[in-house]
Amino acid sequence: ARKGIDWSQRMRAQADYQRTAGRTTLERYLVEYEPQVRVSDRAFAFGLGRWERDRMLGYTARWNASGGLGYKVIDNRKMSLNLKAGPAWRQTDFVSTGRDSEISGLAGLDFGWQLSPTLRLTQTASTIVGESNTSTSSLTALNAKLTGGLSARIAYSAEIDTHPPAGVENVDTLTRFTLVYGF
Repeated sequence: ARKGIDWSQRMRAQADYQRTAGRTTLERYLVEYEPQVRVSDRAFAFGLGRWERDRMLGYTARWNASGGLGYKVIDNRKMSLNLKAGPAWRQTDFVSTGRDSEISGLAGLDFGWQLSPTLRLTQTASTIVGESNTSTSSLTALNAKLTGGLSARIAYSAEIDTHPPAGVENVDTLTRFTLVYGF
């Protein structure tokens, strides 16, 4: 009998917008899609497509496409750690200085730790290393199941660019508290 392909996928979408005293102080959008195909018990191949918009970091659009191999370093009920790497392509449309495209490399990790039946710590991070800029994204979250389908989440994210446009900070952080209801 022929075996089917063992694959999974992850999709993430995020929108953050804030106006204070008639001025936009936060405008960040992100859509990311990552399919994975299992190669062995611990190894996997992945593809990654990502679109971002963050005018505060100086770009109206940033596209990333990557693929490569990953490995499940830790894979049990309580804890997981996946590492991945591969070549990438990035195109950035800057607010004031035009467009930049480059071949780059991606390295990333996904970590999860079930601290108790109701408490889970997660960490996702990726770095895209290019000739003109290195970008690192990190998201750390603590999820607590409250009751039924209701959960609380506190998260800290950081976006770091080594060479942002002139006048733009190279680190952008955000802390948020969220109530989540699952159906």
